[in-house]
Amino acid sequence: MRKYTKLTPVMVTLLLYGCAAPKNIQPHNQLAEKSIIEHSEALNAQHLSPALWPAENWWLPLDDPQLERLIKTALKNSPDIQLANAALVNASSMVMAADAQFDPVITADAGVSRARLSRSQDYSLQGNRYGTVYNLGLNGYYSFDLWGGERDSWEAAVNNQRAAEVDHQAAKITLSTAIVHRYVQLSNAYALQDLAQKDLDRTVGIVDITSRLFKHGLTSEDRLYTAQSGAASAKQTLKKRTLAVKQLKNVLATLVGQGPDIATSIHRPSVHMDTHLALPREVPANLLSHRPDIVAAKWRVEAMSKEIDSAKTRFYPNVNLSATAGFKAMLGDAVFEDASRAWSVQPAISLPLFTTGLKATLIEKTAGYDTAVAQYNKTLVNALGEVSDSILSLQSIQTQLKDAHESMHLADKSYVITEKRYEAGMGSQLEVLMAEQQLILAESSFTLLKNQQQEQQVLLVRALGGGFRQAQSVPSTRADN
Repeated sequence: MRKYTKLTPVMVTLLLYGCAAPKNIQPHNQLAEKSIIEHSEALNAQHLSPALWPAENWWLPLDDPQLERLIKTALKNSPDIQLANAALVNASSMVMAADAQFDPVITADAGVSRARLSRSQDYSLQGNRYGTVYNLGLNGYYSFDLWGGERDSWEAAVNNQRAAEVDHQAAKITLSTAIVHRYVQLSNAYALQDLAQKDLDRTVGIVDITSRLFKHGLTSEDRLYTAQSGAASAKQTLKKRTLAVKQLKNVLATLVGQGPDIATSIHRPSVHMDTHLALPREVPANLLSHRPDIVAAKWRVEAMSKEIDSAKTRFYPNVNLSATAGFKAMLGDAVFEDASRAWSVQPAISLPLFTTGLKATLIEKTAGYDTAVAQYNKTLVNALGEVSDSILSLQSIQTQLKDAHESMHLADKSYVITEKRYEAGMGSQLEVLMAEQQLILAESSFTLLKNQQQEQQVLLVRALGGGFRQAQSVPSTRADN
């Protein structure tokens, strides 16, 4: 007997080793955030003004009540936010389901049955007997989490819930930055519309001047036609830019989550984009905690890691306990008397023998982990690329604006001089048209560059995380497990 007692630990060890998960099923991908950040030091080397990361309501300094109202309405009515809400509720339900695994399953049942027994069912082989059975009892079931698989499953659900919470905030950031982006475009569209109206006024003035000169025989008829053609072309440009204004209003109405009628109530923006949104220091490192998509991707990596741990525990034996207690009475017996009492306890050990299905599940979870890691690495690389692109664009636009402003100033002086000479009959209409065309090109180039600068500022805010602050709240844990 003592010999078998010594062999028991060895047998148990061999049994558990034989039930262990296969060693050849392992993840292949690794988080590459360290190497990616090490190759992103160029962002820290940028000589830009230091600043805090974008605040949560970073658009408030733009000082436009209409913009603030549109964003507030969108955060309530947008279908994108509704989808994010539904995803968050679904993730919370998964945590509840995983949490319920720690609780015993208890059910109550009651019933009555009336039956006629045939000869084959009657122990006396008589048949033609009737019986009534009353049943009232409680059934219980509990599975012991010996290897922590249920705990790992719960932690995976919690991590997915955290990722859903971050996704919910990311949806708000994406929506708000999209609205600000389109709103800035609308403001710029109005500016281009003003240029088109200004151009039309100039061409109409040239038509008037040319008509007077033609009446006095100081110019030819073909020049009058050329001036009228320029005015018609200016009208066409004005109509195109007016259409662009209306279309951007419709886009904003769609983003807000309401019908197109709201577009008519959107007035000309009054945003102040003169204050540049400076870049914070230590961008690559801080980006890991300020970009919601990066944070969510990291939570999903953690979740898949726990799911792998949970899948591995399925290879080990498990212990379950079932119990039943209640009353069963035949017709004529008192239901709650001692003779009707019944109970049973059924402990059971389950041991997987054929593990092909378990291996398939482990391979699936491992592949899911590799996918989550690859997605995290991709998200981080793309985020750093977006920040880098915005920085390069803003720096380039800033230098281009100086040249564009000087070009516009010189073109305006040239046009004024040429127009006065033409009115005095000392210059030609062709000179005026050429000077006007040069001024229009210079003004349009400067306005487009200003538009690009403002849009890149908004895109930089989005690339920096749009004011995201990760919540510090952690779901309650099951300390008793």
